[in-house]
Amino acid sequence: MSGHSIIPAIILLSTAAGCSTSKTAVPVSPSDGGTAVGWSHRHEVEKTDTTTTILVPGQINPGGIRGGRPSTEIPKVRIYKTNGNYAVNVPVTLDASRTKLISFPAPSDLQGCEPVELDNGFLLDRRGVGPATAFTRWTYKEYSALPSTPATEEIMDNLIPGAAVTELYEMPFTIGTPDAVDRCNRLIAEGLSGCTPLLQAVQLK
Repeated sequence: MSGHSIIPAIILLSTAAGCSTSKTAVPVSPSDGGTAVGWSHRHEVEKTDTTTTILVPGQINPGGIRGGRPSTEIPKVRIYKTNGNYAVNVPVTLDASRTKLISFPAPSDLQGCEPVELDNGFLLDRRGVGPATAFTRWTYKEYSALPSTPATEEIMDNLIPGAAVTELYEMPFTIGTPDAVDRCNRLIAEGLSGCTPLLQAVQLK
């Protein structure tokens, strides 16, 4: 048995789960070497004894380890809508009660993470949004320029009141698909047939 400890990955769930506040995201290149269209061009795993918490977008592969690390399945592309124009605002994850901060990025984590505008008001997720996502007043450009990661209290104080994800769909293809934008728009035009709804808008009669 190797003397090296294996850093466990955290599974990204549809509802946020509590976790320690003394952890940070470490970028790991996708195992297939492909460009991660729809995410931040990297997977993220947990590392202890530092400052920021982030969740991994994917599921742990029970098959074991590749290259000395636990292997993860490549996550599916997600698209979403919000109840306002928050495409340029940095998202963070809250708990189910939306009163506690669960995960947030370091300023250096945000390069190339802005969502891509799609048809019919949808956005292609490249940051890892979910039902418990909230949006900060900082734009991606402003947050990336910060000299250090803001404290939890400062982030909570800078949330946009009421800003939330209202629709969220998982697409039937994985991150790294070269024509992801075109495929998303085609499926949107077809009524999102074959896509998995993770959060749907309530249709009033």
